[in-house]
Amino acid sequence: MNRRRFLKQTGLAAGITAAQSLGAARQGFSIVVDPRDRIASAAAPAWAIRTLQNALSAQGIAAKVYSQLGEAPVGDRYIIAAGSENSTARRILSAAKVNMPLGPEGLSLAEGKAEGRSALLASGTDERGLVYAILELADRVKYGSPLDVKSPIVEKPANEIRSCARCFVSDIEDKSWFYDRASWVEYLDTLATHRFNRFNLTFGIGYNSNRNVPDSYLYFAYPFLLAVPGYNVTAVGLPDAERDRNFETVKFISEQTVARGI
Repeated sequence: MNRRRFLKQTGLAAGITAAQSLGAARQGFSIVVDPRDRIASAAAPAWAIRTLQNALSAQGIAAKVYSQLGEAPVGDRYIIAAGSENSTARRILSAAKVNMPLGPEGLSLAEGKAEGRSALLASGTDERGLVYAILELADRVKYGSPLDVKSPIVEKPANEIRSCARCFVSDIEDKSWFYDRASWVEYLDTLATHRFNRFNLTFGIGYNSNRNVPDSYLYFAYPFLLAVPGYNVTAVGLPDAERDRNFETVKFISEQTVARGI
């Protein structure tokens, strides 16, 4: 079996397994996020929830977000996304005899009862911890693993800083990926899913001196990004439209990075 056929067959098998484990799309999902929960209602967990919804949608399963469990349709499968100090989360964690990790980025997945309904709790000690808990569920949906959590899962990253860098060193070699917004979305999704919590976009070649730089594009960055009122500093030969595009690209990358809790 060649590689192409192998990937096709394994992908098909994963899709069948996912559909079976998720109830073959006969049962909807309700994701409950209390707007009073500072952690769960933050931007990064909201992005992770959209990622989970997209993963379920790819399997033909509808998933809607509700602010209260009582608003969710009877008969759905329920996922509660909450900070670990949320009152509902504390009750479920206590009943499951789960002690959340101390400090940042701790997460837990645990089955429990809320308002008389069986629910799966995805909880975090902070925004990143909750993002990782929700993305764990999205990964399970995507790759065909069951969402049932027979025993509570409690995790915390071993390394405090998990960082990745990309370096722009040449306008000839690097403009294509620098301007590619779709690629940035996929790249940053991958970093967040694999629990990177830092990203560094760097400009210039570190081993060059600051004289006679052969690759000068973005080496001394700000004239390539913006015009500072009162200072006549420009990059020779750089159109204003390209300078503005550079700035908008950096702004986009920054916003997308923050949106994922990185």
